[in-house]
Amino acid sequence: MYKYYDKNSKKVLYQYFDSIFEFLDFIDNAPVATSFAGLDLESENKDNGNWAGTATLNQAEEYAKYGYYENFDKFLDLKLKLEKYIKLTSKKNKQYNYYVGYAPDVKAYLEGSPLSMLDRKKESKKQIDIYFNISYSAATSKEQIFNRGVITLSLVEVLETLGFSVNLNLFEISYKEDQVTYFVWNLKNVAERANIKKLYFPMCHQAFLRRLAFKLLEVTKDIKQSWHFGYGRPGSENLIREIIDLKENDIVIAQPSEMGVFGNDIIEDANNMYDIINRKRKTEDFELPKLKLKKY
Repeated sequence: MYKYYDKNSKKVLYQYFDSIFEFLDFIDNAPVATSFAGLDLESENKDNGNWAGTATLNQAEEYAKYGYYENFDKFLDLKLKLEKYIKLTSKKNKQYNYYVGYAPDVKAYLEGSPLSMLDRKKESKKQIDIYFNISYSAATSKEQIFNRGVITLSLVEVLETLGFSVNLNLFEISYKEDQVTYFVWNLKNVAERANIKKLYFPMCHQAFLRRLAFKLLEVTKDIKQSWHFGYGRPGSENLIREIIDLKENDIVIAQPSEMGVFGNDIIEDANNMYDIINRKRKTEDFELPKLKLKKY
């Protein structure tokens, strides 16, 4: 679905995809935008393989379709560490006396109270909304990209294991002059558990942005020719909240440098991300701890 609309003096180019296959089919068949016709396309540049992460656009599409698992062991290792060290402050189910329940309250029964059964009030399952922008600056290293993605995926997995309902929103927001690209991929519904193997490539590998999302930009109608020079700049958290109208406690995962992710050590990067998330959240649903762990 494509829309082009005005918002807060900005012109937003919005595209939504319900699956990775719908996305790939679209970029494979859509014509190059008029403003990019005849120009060199960054998504197909075969001289920037190390920076883009794949030798070709087609290789990136293969990873998106069939999976990418290099360094997947680091993700699994970090997830196990998080499961051990993450600290929740959510309230337990409250116990109270009632006419019926799961067990008798002997003391209340002997006292003649009609409320002689113990029951529990179940807390409703709390939802945590995480918004992950796949965009980042050209100077961002593959290590920064990998670490930010792995930390976010590990966090989603752990929070789901601990009983939260996690809504992970994968999107791209960049800007150039008065235009903003706002691309959305529905790769996880709030009602389903995260499919780590499906999310690992889009969130942890630079080719999803530098090959596939760039290709989407090149075929987006109404895009200005000025985008060809640098392909835009990643949206800050302020811009993201302005365009998407997020709630105060929604978690925004902005580009790695904004999240304190430098790519040297994944535990140090995780601690930096946790500090930023903890400072910005106004509720006590959970608290992300300092990880006193060995470096990789």
